[in-house]
Amino acid sequence: MKNRLIKIFISGLVMMTVIAGCGKTNDTDTAVVAETADATETATPFPVIDGTWQTASIVSGEDGSAYPEYHVQFTDTAIQYGHLKDGEFVPDHSDQIVIYEEISEGRFKVKAESSNGVQYTYQTSEGDKDVLEYYETWDEAEFADKYSGGASLSRT
Repeated sequence: MKNRLIKIFISGLVMMTVIAGCGKTNDTDTAVVAETADATETATPFPVIDGTWQTASIVSGEDGSAYPEYHVQFTDTAIQYGHLKDGEFVPDHSDQIVIYEEISEGRFKVKAESSNGVQYTYQTSEGDKDVLEYYETWDEAEFADKYSGGASLSRT
């Protein structure tokens, strides 16, 4: 009976510690590190970039029709690439968001990594909030050399 009471007490302490830590946030940083399997800290939730986006690169279908290579949607931890089928988004694969930053209201910078280790950045265009420019690097000093217009996204 005594062992059972000790186990219940310890379980209660662990549960209270977990619950107390859930509301903890850091309001001073605008950059948020997304939660990963290797992360030691839990990520602070951030607003998902709304809508469905499409790549600038166009491919041809078997019937001769042209359509975006990918349609894209953002979740709180991943960038999902897929296609529209009967007007519905169907995910094909996703890449992990590592860092998310809201540069200013409605302008974003998202650093992500693909499953094969490619590190890249999407950043809202200076001139158009409905365009996310693609850079195959996380280093802003390399943006001029690593820009890809075909991989950039526009809101559909």
